Amino acid sequence: MNLNLFKQIKFLTAFGTALTLSMTVYIMPAVYAVDHHSMTIAEESVEIDYGNKITISLTVEPGIDSVESVRALFKPRGGSTVWSYSYPEFSTNTMDISLKVEIPTGPGSYYPPGTEFDLEIELIDVEGNIYRARSNKSIQYLDPSKNWKDAKGEGFSILYYGVQTSRVENLVTQVNARIPTIKKVVGVNNTPEFKAVVFPSVQEATPSFPPISKTATDQLFFAGFAQPQYRLFVQGQMNTLTFIHELTHLYVHEAVSSSLTARMPSWLDEGLAVFLETGKSEPSNQRLRSSVRPDELLLLRNMNTIPGRREDVFIFYPQAGAFVGYLVEKYGADTMARYLAGINNGESAIENFKEIYGSSIYEIENDWRSTFNATPITIPSPTSEPSRTTKHSMQSTPVPLVDYKVNTEKTSGATPYTPKVSSTTTVKNSTDDMATRSSSRQLVPTITIGLTIIMALGVFAFRYKNHKRNF
Repeated sequence: MNLNLFKQIKFLTAFGTALTLSMTVYIMPAVYAVDHHSMTIAEESVEIDYGNKITISLTVEPGIDSVESVRALFKPRGGSTVWSYSYPEFSTNTMDISLKVEIPTGPGSYYPPGTEFDLEIELIDVEGNIYRARSNKSIQYLDPSKNWKDAKGEGFSILYYGVQTSRVENLVTQVNARIPTIKKVVGVNNTPEFKAVVFPSVQEATPSFPPISKTATDQLFFAGFAQPQYRLFVQGQMNTLTFIHELTHLYVHEAVSSSLTARMPSWLDEGLAVFLETGKSEPSNQRLRSSVRPDELLLLRNMNTIPGRREDVFIFYPQAGAFVGYLVEKYGADTMARYLAGINNGESAIENFKEIYGSSIYEIENDWRSTFNATPITIPSPTSEPSRTTKHSMQSTPVPLVDYKVNTEKTSGATPYTPKVSSTTTVKNSTDDMATRSSSRQLVPTITIGLTIIMALGVFAFRYKNHKRNF
């Protein structure tokens, strides 16, 4: 009799465990596949406190009279941006709900001018039902005190103010003529539309540039930067070469953006931008010959990142442009496009180079150096560098996403070059957690009750078994 009772208790324990697991499996899909109800945004207005925040005032009509919580989700448009969210305060009036959503744009939450945002509002009622609405209003971050105008080119648009329309039209014509060459060299045809935000001067643009160190500000003069994750760039003057340079960075990013492990050396990224300003290597060659001695040329292996010393930066940009120009002019634009495609597939920039060009990068570097009567470099022995760049190394040496242009003068008094220095702006970390909290509230108590039953039965069985032993 007692033995049978103990077996029954063990059976009940097993049954309770199975019941809890089955209820968990039954509830879990609802967390990820809950139905959503639509609602209407009746009114919406946008107010921009430039340099601090964007405030969106909304009135939504969910068709309900009781709301438990409201969540606002926003995401800057681009190729690699993520959702952020907040829980704004709200008020109810009959069947309407009024709320204000703030998108911070000040220190610690930098967004470049011209950034456009998508906005969604999510409501949860007291019964756990979810209602969603997406804003159809254009939310574009620009200084409202300026009289912004726009112009269109082939695959790009320009937002500008304080510049004569004729100058903008002339720039568009010149840039349009350069687009086919850029596409051929980089190896991309279909790209999303890019955006340029152009200020009348560097001084007026500087407050809109991303935060940088005081040392960099003191030593370098920034004229523009590109942010491929938003598919736009900002520059501080209506200059055609600067425009093409920054636009090229966006094209290059699209060419290698498919790979999670692609690692673009800076000499290649900046070299393409410098070379494609004109599509010729001669301007860079002339700058090197007029202001850099052959023994001052940098080693390509030291140009995977942009140097920190001012005098090296002065050499870096024309040398990168000259070397990339040498590759394109001697081996063809199609070869460069295949080289970038290999990097996009995750291939090592060094090993992929030998596969595409038929010689090691160091051998071709010596060929190029000979055109400047520079001493040949010692070709290093093969290293253990993997054929594919790992994700870890990609994170430790990221591709510069924010590019700046600077004016600098070498102490020798040579003709100054306008190089660029890169930095990286990190997009605000967030999560697109669209799982419903109503379903989660059902899941937690279910598991808790089930585990409580199992523990109670287990304790009872243990005590009963010990009680039997005592007798």
